[in-house]
Amino acid sequence: MPSGGAEHASPHATAAWPLVPGLVIAGAGLGLLVVPLVNIVLSAAPAELAGGASGVFSTAQQFGGALGAAVVGTAYFAGLSLAAALPWVLGAYAVTALLSPGLPRTAVTEGA
Repeated sequence: MPSGGAEHASPHATAAWPLVPGLVIAGAGLGLLVVPLVNIVLSAAPAELAGGASGVFSTAQQFGGALGAAVVGTAYFAGLSLAAALPWVLGAYAVTALLSPGLPRTAVTEGA
């Protein structure tokens, strides 16, 4: 009788707790950036186009996430190590950190 799948565990498996600090930082960063950005984007769209604007924003967000995962996955599996992917991840974080201050703080009005 199987014992809950433990017999399939990798001999190189590690505990999940070392991942928690990085995930907390990434989650906080996403919460502090994405939520205000969605509000700015959707408040700048006319009411009759808000649904389309929401769809375009969501599509762009999903595409960016998929592209990022593909780049990091390619770097990781090309070198088969975290050290191979880490420069790509840190570079992406650095670029977004440099671009973030350029985001508008309020929605652009049609009259401006």
